Amino acid sequence: MKKRSLFFSAVMSLFAMLTLTGCPGEKYPSTKPVIDIQPGATEGSVVVNVTSDSPLTSVTVSYTAGDVTKELAKETNFGDKKTYKYEGTLEYPDKVYAAAVKVDASNVMELSNSQTATISIPEPAVDPDAPVLYNWAKEFVSVSKAAWEKNVAANKIRQHTEEGGLITDEVHYIPDQWSDPDAEGVWTVFNVAGKTYTTGDMLEIATRAYLMLRGYDAATKVSNGGYGNFDKLSVPATLTAEIPEVHGYLWGGMPYNESGETKVGGEVIANGGPIRKGDPNQGTAAGLANKCRMDLMDSYAQRHLVWPFTHDMVMSNMCGYNNDSQRGQVNNEFFGNVCVKRFYMMMVGFFDYMLTNELMDVSTISESELFDCTLFGNEKWD
Repeated sequence: MKKRSLFFSAVMSLFAMLTLTGCPGEKYPSTKPVIDIQPGATEGSVVVNVTSDSPLTSVTVSYTAGDVTKELAKETNFGDKKTYKYEGTLEYPDKVYAAAVKVDASNVMELSNSQTATISIPEPAVDPDAPVLYNWAKEFVSVSKAAWEKNVAANKIRQHTEEGGLITDEVHYIPDQWSDPDAEGVWTVFNVAGKTYTTGDMLEIATRAYLMLRGYDAATKVSNGGYGNFDKLSVPATLTAEIPEVHGYLWGGMPYNESGETKVGGEVIANGGPIRKGDPNQGTAAGLANKCRMDLMDSYAQRHLVWPFTHDMVMSNMCGYNNDSQRGQVNNEFFGNVCVKRFYMMMVGFFDYMLTNELMDVSTISESELFDCTLFGNEKWD
């Protein structure tokens, strides 16, 4: 009986070994699992691949980002006994832009491995809470575009000519605090770096910021303005500059006024109608509508910025480009009238261009670049 017991014990020991190492006769190298950690195809995602010469027994995937540690996966049953793959997207706490992904793996040979890799997301150009032009521009563009989409002008505002009556079409527009009699459509405030601003404030900031980016001393100017009366900065500003102070600009009585018309041959009535790129003296009275260029914005911004300080803080309704002096400011290529609400849209179009192209300054913008300045969703040029 003793010999039989010894034989039985030997058989059981062999069975246990086969259970650990696989099928009878199968042998495995004594190597650790191999771990590969790579960024995924989308921002902040990760791909983990684990391979082993012997069957895996455990894989754990976790990460630490800032003061947050989280387990993403823990696997002990494997369909393919020698490979494991994990894909997922990490969560990054506020102002944290890198995460340490850790993978622990072991196999039936009782060999283990541990690897850690950093998966990063792009860090913003500036602190998102800082009172700088970059953060202001993001709020100005996103909120203005959203407001333009959700507001329609039908029976709320007068057409942008002195002669025009109420607009009846459901065209899009950006309202302000006084022009919209429908209480549900009254415009809201903007919020940037802990401060609230009105549309008038935002246009003042836009005007100052634009001129600063173009290299003019517009941050604090309150007098002696007008085209050609601004000094040049030694170094133009960037979107990391601080948001300039506002002074409570108010909208005038006709902020949509682009009155008049121009016929081919140069006959100008009132202010020549809405601005367009084209010369009526050359047979292009209609011209290219809803587009502006930096020289046009340079001119308007300088003429517009300090006007309110001698007019009870009320913004000028318009600037015209019909006589030789005014047209000379825009290379004689634009003709007509720019109302202050269209200038607002010029600023939205310009800063949208900067953000879309991830620009922090204007040094790479061509002087011939055209920007969108659509005033209404469907321009009415009646």
